Amino acid sequence: MTKKTKVFVYLFTCLFVYLFISAPVSAIPLITDLHIDTPTLAKGYTVQSNDQNFNLGIRPEVLAVETRVVIKQFDKAEFEFPEGWRPLTNVYEFDIFNKAAFQDEKPLIIQLLAEQPTRHLKRIYFWNGVISKWVELPSWTHDEEKIRSIIHLPYAKMVVLEHEEVLEIGHASWYAYKDCDCAASPDYPKGTLLKVKNMENDKEVIVKVNDYGPDRSIFPLRVIDLDKVAFKKLGSLGAGVLKKIVVSLEK
Repeated sequence: MTKKTKVFVYLFTCLFVYLFISAPVSAIPLITDLHIDTPTLAKGYTVQSNDQNFNLGIRPEVLAVETRVVIKQFDKAEFEFPEGWRPLTNVYEFDIFNKAAFQDEKPLIIQLLAEQPTRHLKRIYFWNGVISKWVELPSWTHDEEKIRSIIHLPYAKMVVLEHEEVLEIGHASWYAYKDCDCAASPDYPKGTLLKVKNMENDKEVIVKVNDYGPDRSIFPLRVIDLDKVAFKKLGSLGAGVLKKIVVSLEK
């Protein structure tokens, strides 16, 4: 090797090292990469992200044949999200490499864990590359941190977003008005059907919003007020206030 060639190789190496170490860490995703073999297909398996905040549940016989499954974790700061919504997790991408393995007869189960507990409305969104938009997945809140959904795709990029104004988890009181399965809500307009669940006993009731309230400036933890008829389906009127209530749109 000539002296000139050695100098060239040295300069090229220095440039490569500089570009590598100066690249933002967030641009290099954390990756979980594994192979789902035949015995595991029959039993089912949960693939977990590097930070353990994203679970991809593969139920028995959801996959027809062996395949490689990869989960990538991206920094949420690299993305833009719909107005009024903010990310509660990083962005996760899962990929079932052998697309023929996923027959779409049974869905995959998704669970994400928020970085911190929150009482505000939380939803899982996935990136729709066809229309270049984040699209909401049907999802449900398990508690103040966990949110779950199902998906019929072998590949997706997703995130949990929180609405900055709408409350989802909190207290519920009761009032005597029309003796109906109805409620007062500051977040949803009159006529909206809501599912209200008591997380302490798993009892549920479907109510129709017929009034506005409670006043969040006075009752910051009050997610909804229920007519006593609806309240009694979740707990005792003597309790006055139920403290672990989750409210969601009835679909």
